[in-house]
Amino acid sequence: MTETGGEGSTDHPEDLARTAMESSNLHGFLAAVFRAEVTPEFLQDLRSAAVVEALSDVGVEMTDQFLNGPEDEVVEYLAVEYAALYLGPGKHISPHESIYRDDEERKGEYWGVCTVAVKKYIEAVGFEYDEKYMGIPDHISVELEFMAELANRENQAWEKDDPVAAANALEFQQEFMADHLSLWVPKFCGQVVEKCDDPFYKGIGQLTMEFLDSEKEDIDRRLAIAQERSG
Repeated sequence: MTETGGEGSTDHPEDLARTAMESSNLHGFLAAVFRAEVTPEFLQDLRSAAVVEALSDVGVEMTDQFLNGPEDEVVEYLAVEYAALYLGPGKHISPHESIYRDDEERKGEYWGVCTVAVKKYIEAVGFEYDEKYMGIPDHISVELEFMAELANRENQAWEKDDPVAAANALEFQQEFMADHLSLWVPKFCGQVVEKCDDPFYKGIGQLTMEFLDSEKEDIDRRLAIAQERSG
């Protein structure tokens, strides 16, 4: 995992393709963390140098127990933390857009106006929800996975040196970021950082905020390049 954009990035198609793939990978990684409890297989990825470095970059140093403790104990601990944070019972932090964005009359309710808007937008762009998915369509993991798929489309376009297709994928990224993610995820992640005592999930909240903030600017940069090259 590396940060997109920044110093050293260029405007060559191969570099833009690499940046888009890095964006897709990080969106996908964060989607997986928010989607469900950590499995033993996923824990191995979380203990990788790349993840540890990414969390360290946002000021979070993982404990020795997380990095080297018995796998079954760490997985069980993270499962308890995940449930307490995002599932309940009792007071928890909902990872759904409608909870934060619907008008005062509907705010705090699931399957709100925003939920319908997200579902329609994703389907209008040409993606379908997995028939096995039983969750609510505006869950943060769904929205991040959608962005990952769009960035992957962008990557494929740059690999073919097709700025028109790249611009199309980037326009969807820019619009979804502006109309959805940037309007509620910072508040959601802010609550995670403020209320969570576990360094891993606290770090993920901080990493998500910082990544989306930088990605918003870099999407604009990449889109400007694609539009210029589209003529």
